[in-house]
Amino acid sequence: MGKYTKKFNEVRSTDRPLVGGKCASLGEMVQAGLPVPDGFAVTIDAYEDFRDDSDLRAELRSLVFGVDPDSSKSLQDAHDQAVALVLGRNLPAAIEDEIREAYLTLSRETARRRGTGDTDRIPVAVRSSSVDEDGDAASFAGQQETYLWVVGADDVIAKVRECWASLYTPQAIAYRAGMSETDAAEASKISVAVQLMADADVAGVMFTVSPRTGDRSVIAINASWGLGQSVVSGEVTPDEYWLSKIGPTLTSSRIASKEHEYVPAPDGTGVIFREVEQARREVSCLSDSELMQLAEIGLRVEEHYGCPQDIEWALEHDSDGTSRVMLLQSRPETNWKKRKEEKSKRTSSATSNLLGFVSAAAKGQTR
Repeated sequence: MGKYTKKFNEVRSTDRPLVGGKCASLGEMVQAGLPVPDGFAVTIDAYEDFRDDSDLRAELRSLVFGVDPDSSKSLQDAHDQAVALVLGRNLPAAIEDEIREAYLTLSRETARRRGTGDTDRIPVAVRSSSVDEDGDAASFAGQQETYLWVVGADDVIAKVRECWASLYTPQAIAYRAGMSETDAAEASKISVAVQLMADADVAGVMFTVSPRTGDRSVIAINASWGLGQSVVSGEVTPDEYWLSKIGPTLTSSRIASKEHEYVPAPDGTGVIFREVEQARREVSCLSDSELMQLAEIGLRVEEHYGCPQDIEWALEHDSDGTSRVMLLQSRPETNWKKRKEEKSKRTSSATSNLLGFVSAAAKGQTR
């Protein structure tokens, strides 16, 4: 494409400095032949050049380093001012034009492939993709914003700007205020993923390692009706499935009462959170064959990356009832790794304290 946009099939995991963690992972999965909705990255250069087109970078830096990190009012004021600056500053024409053209190209190609006539209003998800996000060293998932069912080039550009502005939450400002200017500048680099919406009947997350015990022989799947936002945000209690990687084989399941779901808004823009009708609430939202399909794709993703993965997925159904898994994100599973490291530290500390006690006792005995 150009300097400010890159198709997913143009990037790989090594392009994290250019397109951030989420986009680099999506591109890597596309390159590996995994099922990923089409889309493109708005590169880190877009936000960097936007800040450098005026004195915006200096103003934002002044806000971050002028804040009192112990004052919630100071942090909130800095957040409000930063958001107003990012959303209010003119976007250079070269950046806006390239994002607009990338979206319209994606929309027209998709409409042609689907045989629909609305060639410039295909729904997409607009998701932040920071440099530090979705890596093995740190998991920053969910720190910035995601917007679903975004329609039209104008709205896409507006949501890209809102993703940029989400770098300046009170928590993020407090985090960067304690850094050196060099580290803070690195932590404020952000790309944005613009990806075709998966029209999901069912969605959720999948771990190719037990998030409870670290057992690498199992796959854990959480699923609920509608879009995956309800599962990721914790707004519903999802169905829970446990599978052995041998087979794969379903070993246990727990079907929850799934009372709400996110679905596209009736006007075709954005999403709504609605009640699930009683007849569907306590019904398993995945069939055995769909579970196997998910598990097999999860194993392919893990094999490609060479380590356990935390995967966001969506399940679309064609008019003939055929189900199709789409991968929305994959990152190294870090929760179990963190717990293991914390346990190791506690054990090490306890051992150190015990050795100190034994040493002190031995010294007391020799006096």
